[in-house]
Amino acid sequence: MSGQMIVSIILASAVPLVLWLGYLNSKGGGGEKAKGIGWQFIRYTVLAIAIPVAAILALNNALGGEAAAIIAGAMGYAFGQKDG
Repeated sequence: MSGQMIVSIILASAVPLVLWLGYLNSKGGGGEKAKGIGWQFIRYTVLAIAIPVAAILALNNALGGEAAAIIAGAMGYAFGQKDG
């Protein structure tokens, strides 16, 4: 296996890990009340997923203008929202 493939696998495994840890954090634990989903959680999730996906695409020479625009749009929308 090449180094590029190993890096791609590591980056790809970060996406479900972020979703799983975010779910565990929002549901609460040990008698805590569920926190729900707020804009801060959405920002964290978008950022933690967009960076590894963009890196995988860039490593595999598949990051075109369209994909970059979609990723940038998602990040811009998430960070452009006000809390509350």
